[in-house]
Amino acid sequence: MSDEIEVNATRKYKLDYIVTEGKQPPPEIHGDVFDRQRVMKNFDQHSVEQQHIFVLGVGGIGSSIAMSLVRMGVDTIYLLDRDFVDASNLNRQILFSLLDVGKSKVEVAAQHLKCIHNLRTNIYDYHMDAVINWSCVVEIAKKCTVIFNNVDYGAVFDYAVNSLCKSLGILYVAGSTYANNIEINLFSGLLNDPCWACNNNTNDSFKFNIEEIENRNDIQLLLKEICCISGEQAQSIIEECSNELNLHQPSVLQLSTLFMPLYQQKVLKLLLPQSIQLHHSIEFIPKDRSFPTRTVGSWVGVCVSGACLIVNTWIQYLMKTKNSNSDTNQSFHNWSQLNLSMLDGGYDTVGFPNEQTLQCCLICSNAKQIAKQNSYLEKNIST
Repeated sequence: MSDEIEVNATRKYKLDYIVTEGKQPPPEIHGDVFDRQRVMKNFDQHSVEQQHIFVLGVGGIGSSIAMSLVRMGVDTIYLLDRDFVDASNLNRQILFSLLDVGKSKVEVAAQHLKCIHNLRTNIYDYHMDAVINWSCVVEIAKKCTVIFNNVDYGAVFDYAVNSLCKSLGILYVAGSTYANNIEINLFSGLLNDPCWACNNNTNDSFKFNIEEIENRNDIQLLLKEICCISGEQAQSIIEECSNELNLHQPSVLQLSTLFMPLYQQKVLKLLLPQSIQLHHSIEFIPKDRSFPTRTVGSWVGVCVSGACLIVNTWIQYLMKTKNSNSDTNQSFHNWSQLNLSMLDGGYDTVGFPNEQTLQCCLICSNAKQIAKQNSYLEKNIST
C-alpha cells in the first residue's frame, strides 16, 4: 500500500473527534481515506469503524448495502446467501456482472467487494441456507452489532431474526423495494424499545387458499409442498397439534380454523427470545408464497436508493445515540413507504414513530421476563 494512503488513520492517530456546529475540524491527516466522512457535522467515524455487521441476503438490496458499508469503513462484515446469480438479477444487483451468471451470489459479492470496493473491512462470506443452518446464523449474530435482514423468505423468518436481535440486544434493520417503492425498518434491540413484531404480524403466513388445500389428507405433505415446512421438529409439532385437536384427517374448515392457528401458536413460542438461539434449524417455519415481482418489476434506481436509505437510517440512529447533543427520548422514525416517482419527480414519504406500546408484543414481553429473571438470580447470587 502506498504511503500516501491511510485507511486506519482513526486508530493510528486516535482521531476520535466529532465536529459540531460552529466548530472546525483539526488539520487533515495526509492520505486519510475517511477524512470527508469524519469532518461531517456530528458524524462519528470512530464508531463506524467499530461496527461488526451481518448482512443476511446479498440480492437487490443486500448487495448495495454491503457495498455502502465497506465504503464507509466498518470493521467487519459477514455476508450470507444461498442463491446463485441469475440473468434477471443483473439490472439492479450491482455487485454482479454478465460473467457471474450461475455463480454463488455471496462468493461473487465478497470477491468483488474485496477487489474493488473494500478499504479496510474484514469480509467473510457464507454460502448457505439461513433457515436450514440457523445455528450458524446465531453464531455469526453473536459477533455482530447489527443485522441487516434482506432475506425474502417471509414474515415468520423476519419474526425469527427480529427475536434473535432482541435476545442479543443488537440492532435489527430491514427494508424492501419493488417498482418505485421502498420500505425501511430499524429496531434497536433494546429491552424497552419496540421490535418488528410490535407493528407486524405473521397471520397471513399460516393461511391457505381453499384451492390449495382441497382434497388434501396428508397434513405433513401439504405443509411441505405449499409452505416449505419440513424436518423432524416440524413433524413433531404437526403430530402434537393433531393429537391435541384429535384431527388426523381434518376437513378444509378444520385445517384453516383449528389446526393452523394452533400450529402458529406453537411455532411463534419456539421463536421467542428464550429459545431462539437453541435451534439448529428452523425448517418448521412457513415460507410465504412468492410475491409476483414480474407484475410490478424492479430497477437499479429503487434498489440502490433503497439500500443507501436503509444504511442511512442505521447511520442516523447510530449517530443519534453517540451524539451528546441529541434528544435520546425523542422517538426514532421508521419509513413505511418512500416512493420514487419517475412520472413527476415526486418523492412521497410516510413515516411512523418507533415507540413501544403499553401492551407489549410476545417477543418484547418475553425479553423483559428473561431480564427480570436474570436480575433476580444475580441479586440472589450476590447476597
